[in-house]
Amino acid sequence: MKEQFERKILHFAAALSDAYKEEDKKEGPGLAPLELKADELTEDFTAMVYAQWALYRKITEDDVDILGFSHLVNRLVFQQVMKDNGVLQN
Repeated sequence: MKEQFERKILHFAAALSDAYKEEDKKEGPGLAPLELKADELTEDFTAMVYAQWALYRKITEDDVDILGFSHLVNRLVFQQVMKDNGVLQN
């Protein structure tokens, strides 16, 4: 089960990283697609968050743990909601 979760993290991290790469440098096209299963959605969404965390640490070299990262993401989402509702300006 842990191997499956880690494999999903790698897939999602590659997909996120590929968003910033030229077509010939992308990692994702070489990966087999994941199977979408309703009973694994919680694991999939969690793996997506872990992939974001891995990419964040790679780009920023910040040694934040997963809880610190989720706090950071929650703050960013809160700020965006405030902007969307006209409470904050850009």
